[in-house]
Amino acid sequence: MRRGDATELPRDDQVGDEERPKKKQKTAPQVKPANIIKLAVSPNQQHAVAVTDDKHVRVFSLFDGNLVELSQRCMPKRPCAIQVLPENTTIICGDKFGDVYSLPLLPETATEVDTEPGAAKDTAPEADTGKPAFKPSATNLTVHTQRNRKALEAQMQQKAFSAKKEALQFEHKLLLGHVSMLTDVAYATRKVDGRERGYILTADRDEHIRISRGPPQSHVIEGYCLGHKEFVSKLCLVPGMNLLISGGGENELYVWEWPSCTLKRTIPLYDAMLSMQVPGSKESYRAYSKDGVQIPSGSGKNLAISGLWTVPCQVAGDKKETVLMVAVERMPGLYIMPTNWLPLTSGEELGLTLLDLEYPPLDVACTADSVIVSLDAREEGQARVRAYQLRHAEGQKQVWRVECTRDEEFEKKLQCANTRSVADTGVGAKALDDLLYGVANLRKRRGWGDSGKAGDDELEGGAGMEDAPED
Repeated sequence: MRRGDATELPRDDQVGDEERPKKKQKTAPQVKPANIIKLAVSPNQQHAVAVTDDKHVRVFSLFDGNLVELSQRCMPKRPCAIQVLPENTTIICGDKFGDVYSLPLLPETATEVDTEPGAAKDTAPEADTGKPAFKPSATNLTVHTQRNRKALEAQMQQKAFSAKKEALQFEHKLLLGHVSMLTDVAYATRKVDGRERGYILTADRDEHIRISRGPPQSHVIEGYCLGHKEFVSKLCLVPGMNLLISGGGENELYVWEWPSCTLKRTIPLYDAMLSMQVPGSKESYRAYSKDGVQIPSGSGKNLAISGLWTVPCQVAGDKKETVLMVAVERMPGLYIMPTNWLPLTSGEELGLTLLDLEYPPLDVACTADSVIVSLDAREEGQARVRAYQLRHAEGQKQVWRVECTRDEEFEKKLQCANTRSVADTGVGAKALDDLLYGVANLRKRRGWGDSGKAGDDELEGGAGMEDAPED
């Protein structure tokens, strides 16, 4: 067949009998709803403050069980801890970059500017500025590691432009800062010379717990609680006592007398957990690893404390006391101990009770006599929220055991949350894990000298791979 005999297909730009294929219309990208990563309620129970993963602090009013959004403010870095002060007018907010801000609970203006703060605006390079173009001092001959080579390439590709950062468009005040990634913030008060004085307690990834004065003297550092060997992820103040409980990437909980920055004792949590009996099971409880594989006893696996809460517990009649609840990341249970036991010497028997759960707990709240636990239940029909009542088991008060019973009457009020159908958002299991479980990633990398190939900084395992604070 000759070349001219071949049938030529019409091109798109040729006019023929057939209609041209219609161009696909460009549609605006769908905005994904923001996920709530932190939630706090004002002491007077009138307002709720939510932190979403788009770096916004959102304030809601609580009226007749309805949530009404009053304001939203975008922070320069993603907040990792938030609390409403006892006077119910001020929010303290800590971010991953290490800064702690104070914000008014209710801003003066009715409408907040919903723009991304701190974003650099690219402007055209100014002519005749007289400034030489940026040139890194390092070269390929002086840089050897893979990470530094990538950093050098990024520097060489920088353009000569002036970056301007917009100031936050709402009332705020920078209180204090850490040079490391901040992980948790707590606020305490105590009487000094007959006057009530506030304190801000902050923890970071570099094993530090700092005690600073509250506003307006937040620049004054009262002291440090030093002793952790791994990151500190959670702080918890014990009501009615000058005690601070801290936990992180170690197998122990630390009990501090925070006004004097004194370590009172450590609680060997891992050993107690391994010796526990799960209710309804004959086997000793085993901690679960990231892949769901049971960890054998004595393996020395480090824990990752993801939650510390103090909740009320019934003792006898109308008398109540406080108990401490501890959550370990990815473990389907909560560990409970009375706070009256905490100041005792380390030789005393560990009074630890296990509240066995179907799924790993995400958060704990209390209302009246009930303790509400939210669970990582992802399938339809699975209970996402449970309610419990805590009291000392009869005849076992001498060993500090706590009895946990389901509050079925209160769970009827939670039926809407447990039966609500969730539309398929297309979010995979890994994306949910990254959102819900990030405490273990605070662990720093080990074995720099055993990385194998020369110049290779990449190690096996994903925990702690990102050393720089995230936005």
